Amino acid sequence: MARTLTRRRTKRDTDAYSPADEPEDEKGYDEEEEDERPARGSRRGSRRASVNTQEDKPSRRSRRAQDEDDEEEKEPPAKVGGKGWGSYEKTKQATSNFPDDFKASGEAVIVKFLDDEPFLVYLQHWIERTGKRSFTCLENRCPLCDDLGDKPSQQVLFNIVDFTDPDDPQVKVWRAGPMIADILKNFANDRKTSPLNRDDLYFSVSKQTKNKKTNYYITPVKERDLEDDWDVAPLSEDELTEFDDNAYGEDILQVSTRNELKTIAREALD
Repeated sequence: MARTLTRRRTKRDTDAYSPADEPEDEKGYDEEEEDERPARGSRRGSRRASVNTQEDKPSRRSRRAQDEDDEEEKEPPAKVGGKGWGSYEKTKQATSNFPDDFKASGEAVIVKFLDDEPFLVYLQHWIERTGKRSFTCLENRCPLCDDLGDKPSQQVLFNIVDFTDPDDPQVKVWRAGPMIADILKNFANDRKTSPLNRDDLYFSVSKQTKNKKTNYYITPVKERDLEDDWDVAPLSEDELTEFDDNAYGEDILQVSTRNELKTIAREALD
């Protein structure tokens, strides 16, 4: 069964191009001067002229395009939508502006790193309040630090492929704290497990919580052992390329203005 590669990354907006934005050519010829110019006799010009004189004869490209349109009309309509919670999660994530976070659980799952190091590291405040509670620390003159006295926590972000469903691996963001980041840094500095995103290297991840203490278990898994030990098919080169293309970047970080954070600090103090 072929795997479906789920796209997660939101494309950056680009400025639309308009011919009106181009400056006018001040060195162009007027109509009278153009007639006096000698013909250059280019091969492209000759071809264009011959094509224009045969308007009643459809081009090979036009016939091919018409044939393709006819074939598309014969195809059954594409299957869209679906039922169940799986479909709910997919459509929810596809329409969300926020990245899908990876959450470790008590059951070990396979993940693959798309980065050889964190793609984003920042400090985050967590303020107990109604509504939004996490805020990016400004680091310099941050009202939540200076006015409220809140100490931010470190957030270390990695792009990974999550194989919780081996038939539907997905790009997710693993927001690691210092404890997990130290473990991953050790793997990144070890010759046997470096770099983290090496093609033939995967990891199993799980966590256990006991007496309010959580321990994470991260174990390297070689590609050759995936199918026998984990019933997971390794990613092909094309799959890896597509997942890389859909990985997240620094633009996912949301930063409030200093005035907004001042308001949050005043509300918390009141």
